[in-house]
Amino acid sequence: MTSYEEEFLSTGQEARRLSIALLRFIQIDDPEWKNKYQKYLSLRFRPALSTLIREGDLTRIRALCRFAPVTESALNSFIDVAVQNQQEEILSFLMKLKKDRFGFHDREFTL
Repeated sequence: MTSYEEEFLSTGQEARRLSIALLRFIQIDDPEWKNKYQKYLSLRFRPALSTLIREGDLTRIRALCRFAPVTESALNSFIDVAVQNQQEEILSFLMKLKKDRFGFHDREFTL
């Protein structure tokens, strides 16, 4: 167990736990810790993804979206966050994710 894992277990500050989990969930090789971080991030999905969008970290966003459940309403709010933070590449990813998972049933695209 590294100092990150020790701090993750001992800190009472949710912001610090989230920061550690976002840093370590794709770095760590230990399956037990990978599972702990993924479970934690699944429970804290909205703040986790919002943080990654603001940081412009598309690699971690893709990894997080592979295992964490995302609802259509949450995805719409993440699209808004990406627009507000001028993250065009992330916006493109989120729009494609929305198209693939939910479609654009609320829009008419006929010419």
